[in-house]
Amino acid sequence: MVDTDPIEPTQAVLSLIPKALALKIPVLPVALEDGVLICAVPEGMEESALRDLEFVTGRRVRCSPRTKAELEGAIARAYQGGTETPNLHAGDGHPSSHAASINSEGSAVSLASALIADAVKMGASDIHVEPYETFVRIRYRLDGVLREVSQPGVSQGRTLISRLKIMADLDIAEKRRPQDGRIRVREEGRTIDIRVSTLPTDFGEKVVLRILDKSRLQLDLSRLGFEDADLVSFKKALKLPHGMILVTGPTGSGKTTTLYAALNYLNHPGVNITTIEDPIEYNLPGINQTHVRADIGLTFAAALRSILRQDPNIVMVGEIRDGETAEIAIRAALTGHLVLSTLHTNDAPSAITRLIDMGVEPFLVAASAKMILAQRLLRRICAECAEADPGGEGQASIVQQIRKSRLRRGRGCSHCRGTGYLGRTAVYELLEVGDRLAGMISANVGAETLVTEAREAGFNSLRESAMRLAEKGMTTPEEVCRET
Repeated sequence: MVDTDPIEPTQAVLSLIPKALALKIPVLPVALEDGVLICAVPEGMEESALRDLEFVTGRRVRCSPRTKAELEGAIARAYQGGTETPNLHAGDGHPSSHAASINSEGSAVSLASALIADAVKMGASDIHVEPYETFVRIRYRLDGVLREVSQPGVSQGRTLISRLKIMADLDIAEKRRPQDGRIRVREEGRTIDIRVSTLPTDFGEKVVLRILDKSRLQLDLSRLGFEDADLVSFKKALKLPHGMILVTGPTGSGKTTTLYAALNYLNHPGVNITTIEDPIEYNLPGINQTHVRADIGLTFAAALRSILRQDPNIVMVGEIRDGETAEIAIRAALTGHLVLSTLHTNDAPSAITRLIDMGVEPFLVAASAKMILAQRLLRRICAECAEADPGGEGQASIVQQIRKSRLRRGRGCSHCRGTGYLGRTAVYELLEVGDRLAGMISANVGAETLVTEAREAGFNSLRESAMRLAEKGMTTPEEVCRET
């Protein structure tokens, strides 16, 4: 079956097959999925092209048939401009053009520019540059999943890493210790902040770039993925004059976005909002944001003590990492402040036991905690290629609990780069701490007992909330199991 969607490969993927070879076969690389190169080839030539491409590229290849006319036009459009390099001087504040081809002849400057431009265009959240013995692997995190986009040689990879360190104002001579820095570039008419982290490995320094694109930051609570009843409950908790609201989940689960959206909802001239973050990811107008500096003693606990002398109404603590920070935050919540923070726990009830394990007295947790949210990000089925999934392919235990007639899946198209998913939505479990639950926390009962009590009050787990998204045709059973 021929896919009629337009072919729009990234420059990173195009670099895997030279233009001359693409015209000769003819072939067009479309995407790289888990190490498999997806290529568009003329109808009827799939088998012969497959052998040639696997020999030339040294990769596993999957062929997608196209009409010859469509393919020739797509190759001409994709490779137009050859290997011109972009006019980007990242880190110098100058605007950039679109990314150029990532190729072995390109300079480190153009390669770094192309990587960043491609990642921004594709909506990636992170870029991973990973050195190995005979090659360097470059991957983008797209909708929460890492996908390989290029494998430059060792020499080119080293110059790329040095260039990225220069852009981030890091010490390029220091390769034994981890370093952190920031890059600011102009892409597609907007300013993009990039957080850079280096880590020594056996074959050189690995570099991870976290892309902070403020234009993609969702600050509207109603568009984060809350169910209607949960959104009402959350807004009600945010309107409390004092107390603590916690958001829990692993790294990359969207906790910071939820907190920023909550602060945006609370932000008005009549209140003083101050945050303590490590680092500050986005600047929010009207909110006082403080960056933790552990090297000079400005820890979360130290900063929180100072902030409480700044007459705040609302305080956001980026993360509660230790007992000292937890106790100061809880005492602030008990003395007339609304405190928002995050914890790294798997679910909402576990946050209670985590605080107690940090050394906070159970009666203090019970008196201060008002609501705990646990969250995950689930990939959404691509709207362009969504179709019914009557077979209910996926985890049997989940499929059995969902009406199969409602299951959907993404076939895979150029819009979602063949993955079947495009974009993500948050899924939540909300634990409201009422009087009865607070009494049980004071008595230091276990998490399982807390869940049993919460269920009687309408508590739904992350798995149950995620299953409802699958029932609505927004995600798949596989994604429900992967994240919950």
